[in-house]
Amino acid sequence: MLTIGRGSIESIVCVILRVPALFIVESWFRTSQRDVAKSVLKNQPSETEGLYALGSYTALIFAAILATLPLRKLVNLYMHFIALILLFNEHKLSQLYVDMHAASNEISILDDAKGSAGMQRFVTFIGIQCVMAVLTAYLLDITNWVRYTFFVFTMPVFACAMGTGLEEQQVVINIAAIFTVIMIGLYFLNCIGSIINMCKEAVMQVYISFEVVGGIATLAAMWYSLLIPVQLLVFWLVMFSTQLFVYVNSTNLPVLDEGVMITFLASIGECCATPISLFALSVTISYASFCILTLTKIYLQGWSTYQADNDALRGWTEGFTMLLIAIQTGLLDLKPLQRAFLMSILLFIVASSLIQSMYEISEPILLGLSAAHNRNIFKHIRAVALFTFLWMFPLFMTYSICHYFDLDFWLLVIMSSCLLTTVQVIGALVVYALFMYDSVSAKNWDSLDDVIYYTRSVVRVLEFVVAVFIVCYGMKESIAGDWSWINSSILIIHCYFNVWQRLQTGWKSFLLRREAVKRMESLPHASAEQLAAYNDVCPICYTSLDSARITPCGHYFHGTCLKKWLYIQENCPMCHKNIYQNSMDSSPGSGDKDVVNRNNREGEENDEEVVHDYDEMSDNTVSNDDRDSTQGGEMEEDNSYEGIDDDIDDE
Repeated sequence: MLTIGRGSIESIVCVILRVPALFIVESWFRTSQRDVAKSVLKNQPSETEGLYALGSYTALIFAAILATLPLRKLVNLYMHFIALILLFNEHKLSQLYVDMHAASNEISILDDAKGSAGMQRFVTFIGIQCVMAVLTAYLLDITNWVRYTFFVFTMPVFACAMGTGLEEQQVVINIAAIFTVIMIGLYFLNCIGSIINMCKEAVMQVYISFEVVGGIATLAAMWYSLLIPVQLLVFWLVMFSTQLFVYVNSTNLPVLDEGVMITFLASIGECCATPISLFALSVTISYASFCILTLTKIYLQGWSTYQADNDALRGWTEGFTMLLIAIQTGLLDLKPLQRAFLMSILLFIVASSLIQSMYEISEPILLGLSAAHNRNIFKHIRAVALFTFLWMFPLFMTYSICHYFDLDFWLLVIMSSCLLTTVQVIGALVVYALFMYDSVSAKNWDSLDDVIYYTRSVVRVLEFVVAVFIVCYGMKESIAGDWSWINSSILIIHCYFNVWQRLQTGWKSFLLRREAVKRMESLPHASAEQLAAYNDVCPICYTSLDSARITPCGHYFHGTCLKKWLYIQENCPMCHKNIYQNSMDSSPGSGDKDVVNRNNREGEENDEEVVHDYDEMSDNTVSNDDRDSTQGGEMEEDNSYEGIDDDIDDE
């Protein structure tokens, strides 16, 4: 059964109460003071323009208060705001009653022949006024005699009921309004001290936090504690839904004649016309990407992976990419239709990045299914179906870009990313097929690792060539076209990460592989007699040894397994002795006979010969089998045994 805890309810309330602050900021950005001064305040005195500017910045300060106030204080503020609305409605209701009474030509509800209707109206208005007065006193938490002052707007109703003139009734309304304003002012002056103290305390807390943990940590804590990403998500979805509703229900808008897709893009473009809405759109894209990537993992591995998954930063790459390119292309300065056109290109870029992220999540899962010999056919079908989509959809995006747009630098980046993703996905499918073939093959495929290495090398070379091409084209555009700092910065970042780092990584991988092959080739092959005498499995992959290499320290491994190990380090996987140094210092073949003899003597007590083997092979290094064969012997020096025991523990 789904249960919602108190913390979840508080989070929901926090988001709902803080979202209006974002709408206030959005309105502040959309209402340009310069345009309003030219249109609304034209030919008005400078004092009016100053009052408008004061009100505009006051609204901005109020939005900041809504965004940062603690939840309890925020709820209290909303209660005061609702109380003000109730008082205003009381005033409007009293004015409405006076107008209705004047229109009915009634003198008094007691003397008029229509007194029954007048009495009914009187009771209704008095009842509503009393309810609103009680609610106001409750929201403001006032329990003393002041709560009775909220009934002041019932005075005009009683004045009408007693048959006073229209002018006297209007005077009573004005007196009630002035009295209410005075009471509100006195109440505010009474609270001004606590407001100042609260502001000082908040500033002091922020200052201490900046001093103790630093500015970035403080901002990050506020970012998550105030649920700002969720606020931005809700804010943008509400604004987009409203804009789409307006477009759909309008009949004379030209954008409706362009089709559903253009209307959708125009709605998105209209909802990113200010910095705050553009940032909210980026956060929304991040959440959408997070959901898609999480669903991808659930689709491949099941619901249990979602419960164990704690990668909260997944999807933010797509949102940051969207924000960066939107700023670089000047999205905020475009007209709505131009913004809709540019939005289509930006969504292509986001989709390309999202497909790449889906591939990076799915590739280890696909290769894990084949390498681990997973027999669940449905998991294989799901993985292959997803990868089929991942290599076909980028090709469709490339075709759409070539068909609908003129090629430029950014579109070339999108196309190259799509093609690279297709190549990477196909390369992963080839490796998957190789693993699957090896799993069903009766014989061990010794050259499998080499084939996989060459397959991945082809993919890496294609990635490097495309990255170099993008850098060259970008340099040409920067020199011959419009130069900008952002374009140059992106080009430098692309050159460093996608060209220089790829080149370094590829060359380092090549050198490590060549060195590992060189080390392994220096080790002797095990003969059939040695394998029969050894009669054990490979300590790395735990499969039978049809062929093996013998290390100088006397351990048997598959050549392929040992080569993979030597990519990482030079030491033996069993005893951690340096293989390369020993292969240079001693002849491996001379020790093979002793190795076989030790394996045949397992369980025997021949202490002197075993100790002699230890002295020849390594200082203080011994295998578990040798330890069993020496437990019953007598040693003259106890220190040598201590060193042997330590090395056994390391193994």
